Amino acid sequence: MKAFRKICSFALPHRSLLALTGALLFGSLSVGALPELGTPAPPLQFTQLLQAPPGARTDWDVLRDKVVVLEFWETSCGPCVAEIPHLNKLAAELDPAKFQFISVDDHEDLKVVEKFLAKKKMAGWVGIDTARTAFAWYGVKEMPTTIIVDGQGKIVAVTRPEELAANKLLAVSEGKNVKFLPVMEMAPSPTGSDKILYQVSLSKSAPGAQGGMSAGPDRMDIVAWDANSLIGLAYDTPQDRILHKSPLPEEHYNLHSVWSTGNDNSSLIAPFLQSAIKFGLNLQIQSKTVIRKSYVLKATAASAKLLTPTASTGGSMSGYWKGKLKVVNQSMDSLATSLESALETPVINETGIEGKFDAEVEFPAKDADAAKTALLKTLGLELIQADRPIQMFEVSSGDDSKKKEEPKLQATPKP
Repeated sequence: MKAFRKICSFALPHRSLLALTGALLFGSLSVGALPELGTPAPPLQFTQLLQAPPGARTDWDVLRDKVVVLEFWETSCGPCVAEIPHLNKLAAELDPAKFQFISVDDHEDLKVVEKFLAKKKMAGWVGIDTARTAFAWYGVKEMPTTIIVDGQGKIVAVTRPEELAANKLLAVSEGKNVKFLPVMEMAPSPTGSDKILYQVSLSKSAPGAQGGMSAGPDRMDIVAWDANSLIGLAYDTPQDRILHKSPLPEEHYNLHSVWSTGNDNSSLIAPFLQSAIKFGLNLQIQSKTVIRKSYVLKATAASAKLLTPTASTGGSMSGYWKGKLKVVNQSMDSLATSLESALETPVINETGIEGKFDAEVEFPAKDADAAKTALLKTLGLELIQADRPIQMFEVSSGDDSKKKEEPKLQATPKP
């Protein structure tokens, strides 16, 4: 079970596996609620404004008639770093006379941000918010959070960076009403005499609920995940390694976990999550090793030149969604796991490459040929097929197990 320390949230398909780690985001910062749509945007004040023209200002009267995309981020937030290429692409596609991208950094030291920008390009302006005023005024508790302000200085969206598209932003600039999926806010932690030392709950989600996840230093909230995704999370395994001996429940579920902030050993969480899923969904789950046709990741002479050492200052993530494999501050093992979630076939890391890297590779899901081509071109990695021993998790209904254990009644022979 990967550690969850940074207050980050993300929306992803139920059959994606994504790992997230980082450092504690907020200390005693008191923030309000996220701004309501249609209301005037709060002020923007920065101690430093990087990558902006001399004398540039972020007053709303100066930015009037421009659509402003505010990206709340930090150099140690893995999901934030993963979305930088997407934001850069949007900034390159849109007219700078009509759009302004501003990345709002959370109270990091100027030298930390400048060192990061020297390694990784970011389009638009970068505001250093050492006083934390922007995060407080905008009520941002989780990163990455994207807030869109129209040309009249009003809030039109509080969303996620992956929700942004050039056609949507163009529609906003034309005064049209555009729908963006909202961020999933994490419930406040209990305080005082109600402080929870440990709690895990599993419940059915409302029909049509938006799937997502948020994690903080003392909690994890999952909304509208299917049974297979929950099993993959609890057992820290790609979902193609789950063997179904009987049908899984078709509903979607919410999983809520809270633990003591002082307990940093997150590996203790996994057994409790596993128990909640097994008992809550009435499942039997057993580990077994089988020989399976797999993909093996190999290094080539080009790997050293094409692999990019991480620019992240602490946070990390890995996953595949929307046709892109993304890793931030992750090893080759994590890259192989994310690749496996895309191909839905076991992938084994045999590159022998050490260290942590940032990478983004684009290819369609389940398309091994396209993945091979993209990996070789982008990262200098080969993907070959071979038989390997693979740890699998066999899942069956608890009712099926009871039937096997129940002794069969034998008829008493008549005298």
